[in-house]
Amino acid sequence: MLRLDINLLFTIINVLLLFAVVKIFLIRPIHKILDKRKEEVEEQYAAADKVTKEALDSKNQYEESIKNIEEEKEKRLIEARNKANEEYDRVMDQAKKESDKIISAAIKEAEEEKNLRLRRANEEITDMVAKAAERIVTADQSEEMDKQLYDRFLEQAK
Repeated sequence: MLRLDINLLFTIINVLLLFAVVKIFLIRPIHKILDKRKEEVEEQYAAADKVTKEALDSKNQYEESIKNIEEEKEKRLIEARNKANEEYDRVMDQAKKESDKIISAAIKEAEEEKNLRLRRANEEITDMVAKAAERIVTADQSEEMDKQLYDRFLEQAK
């Protein structure tokens, strides 16, 4: 049976003292070390979360800037195309005006050349008629001579 004597009391006191000593010198430092490590892990997780958040923010800014760059590129491309089309239209209008001027000048020059040639032809015909008339008046009038003069006139007219 169980006896209650002083040994039991000393054993209980020894166990309680041992428990207190173990708790004070062993368990508390272990808890402190564990708490420190827990804090360090939490700090590392917080730092990792902060870095992740910063990376996501940077990624979002990067994507937004790329989007803005693409929009700006498209805008400038459209502006450049519009300017090129305007310049093309302007050059084509100018070229059409110049070609119209050249064509009208060529037509005018051709008309002047035609009129000049007609005047010269008229003058030559008038001179030939006058010479033929002079020969007829100064020459004897015979039928054969008239024929020769007429033939010469036709040859000169060609």
